[in-house]
Amino acid sequence: MKLSHNTLYYVYDPMCSWCYAFEKSLTELQTKLPPILKFETILGGLAADSLEPMPIATQDMIKGAWQNIEKTVPDIHFNYDFWTNNTPLRSTYPACRAILAAEKQGLAFSAPLRKAIQTAYYQKAQNPSLSSTLQRCAEKIKLNLERFSIDFESDEIALQLAAHIEFSQQLNASSYPSLRLVLNETVYVIPINYTQIAPTLNRIEQLISQHNSQAIQSPCVGKCCLNESDVCLGCFRQLDEITHWQSYTETEKQQILNNIKQRKPQAMS
Repeated sequence: MKLSHNTLYYVYDPMCSWCYAFEKSLTELQTKLPPILKFETILGGLAADSLEPMPIATQDMIKGAWQNIEKTVPDIHFNYDFWTNNTPLRSTYPACRAILAAEKQGLAFSAPLRKAIQTAYYQKAQNPSLSSTLQRCAEKIKLNLERFSIDFESDEIALQLAAHIEFSQQLNASSYPSLRLVLNETVYVIPINYTQIAPTLNRIEQLISQHNSQAIQSPCVGKCCLNESDVCLGCFRQLDEITHWQSYTETEKQQILNNIKQRKPQAMS
């Protein structure tokens, strides 16, 4: 996986309770992002595969997180029956693989399955570390269950998850949820706010404005005329360099400016 220019990355785990608390703000944020930005989700993977019961100390830590969330994020509540109705497992990788298996049937299935897993876990006291729970979630959002089961168990999906986890590390996202804004080659940490999106949006817009003011401007001089080699005799860019200028990174734009210096004498001769 590679960094994508003008992209807001959301790094999460479907079994992360704080990610569940952020879900409402995330949905609103996506609807109000500047049109220039793409939005992509990255699975961080909290805990590797294991059938070992979750240690009591870990259970107490997670219960404490639930209680803290309920105190700080309005309308968020948890079903504590989970802890008595199940043998809690620490592994979150199965839920992560389920999301990737759903995306094989269409990216539009990603968010519905994420929300179905969260509902099963936090509201219905079901265990998303178990494939049976994930199957029921997949059935609820009307995935092709046979295809889902095959993809869920495949080496391809396991490798995709490994790539997601490696990419989350590249983004320096060690806690979830995390937001990272990429403008050209620069990665910016975006603050998470669980109750209002204005501070997050303001920071994003500030960084875009700051970036635009520092961005390399087009060398167009308003005298557009192509020679027989499709080089503009005004700015001395090639036709494809003109048409794709806005999609180039700053490094690529600078390389084009360097090429122009070498190309100009030949184009004028």
